[in-house]
Amino acid sequence: MSLRNDAAIGDRDWTSYYAAVAGKPPRDTLVMATEKFAHEGRKPGRAIDLGCGEGRDTRELLRRGWSVLAIDPHPAGLARLRESLAELPALPPPHESCRIVQASLEDAASGRAGIAGSFDLVNASFVLPFVPPDNFGGVWEWTCSLLGEKESGGRFAGQFFGPRDSWASIPGRSHHSRAEVEHMLAGLEVEHFQEDEKDGVDAEGNEKHWHVFHVVARRTGSVFLPRSVLF
Repeated sequence: MSLRNDAAIGDRDWTSYYAAVAGKPPRDTLVMATEKFAHEGRKPGRAIDLGCGEGRDTRELLRRGWSVLAIDPHPAGLARLRESLAELPALPPPHESCRIVQASLEDAASGRAGIAGSFDLVNASFVLPFVPPDNFGGVWEWTCSLLGEKESGGRFAGQFFGPRDSWASIPGRSHHSRAEVEHMLAGLEVEHFQEDEKDGVDAEGNEKHWHVFHVVARRTGSVFLPRSVLF
């Protein structure tokens, strides 16, 4: 399935980005979340990789035995992911263990991408900040709903960008304060919360001030706050 949303893709040179991150390891939050399932004695289940890009986290999930729904709006990243799946001969054929959908998170949240059901693991590595502010509430509400019913024990792993991140000045990006992130996580049991703020470079070597919240959180019996309360 392919749903192209140019507004969601934005004006970033994603092709160059995917080339720059080729061969990079999976995100620490993704690895941490999968290891928590293993420590609980839970077998790999069903995962969704939001904004999967070229597949660094999707491939790790597949290596660990998870079934993955990988979603991203950019065809260049998905093409790289498909190519890399063919290089993993120890895995079942891709159609058995990995489904790929080209769509923005806004399309997915609206139901236009045809994504249904719940997932044991919802991975959102460095993707939520690229959702426009006007759409963020609906996307976050949908992201939480993917974790299923209360007591499901489903996990979320991902990042939020803080207000002092240098990309906060770019139109169409969503940045949140620590208090706002904590409020959004009110219906989850937070297992890992790390705030990083430092000067550095982005994936392509450009100077950047980072302000990032790294999160791993688990679905419990709590009730999620509705969008009207969150935003």
